[in-house]
Amino acid sequence: MKRYLLLIALPFLLLSTRSVAQTFQDTDVFSFWKDAAVSHPQILKKNGFKKVYGEPKKAGGFLFLYHNKTAQEYLFIHYTPAMTTQTISYLVPTKSKYQKLTNFDQKAFLHGEKIISSGTTRYEDGKKYYQVTYICESCI
Repeated sequence: MKRYLLLIALPFLLLSTRSVAQTFQDTDVFSFWKDAAVSHPQILKKNGFKKVYGEPKKAGGFLFLYHNKTAQEYLFIHYTPAMTTQTISYLVPTKSKYQKLTNFDQKAFLHGEKIISSGTTRYEDGKKYYQVTYICESCI
């Protein structure tokens, strides 16, 4: 009986894991700092993000906004005028995801890599989000 139950439940388990948004985990964000203009769109699309906005900033450089509707997450990526990544602000809807992103071992980071936990913020949709900012000073 247990074998049949497992065979019945297995497809549902596989489907549910695939439908869950594959968003970033703690230090994964640092894995795509180089070749930003080329690699970011493909990596973000693979992780369920769609570009909402991408324009030059008045102060110089560029700002891109990506949104993952399934996971209800936002990524604000700031680039220098030379299109190298300056900062990434990641807005997540749950405290548990926020804690996973901010509980890290700083020894694993390269020189200049930082994660700043900024607490809660509200976005245009009026919902509360937890904000984590990634900075890579040595990547610029």
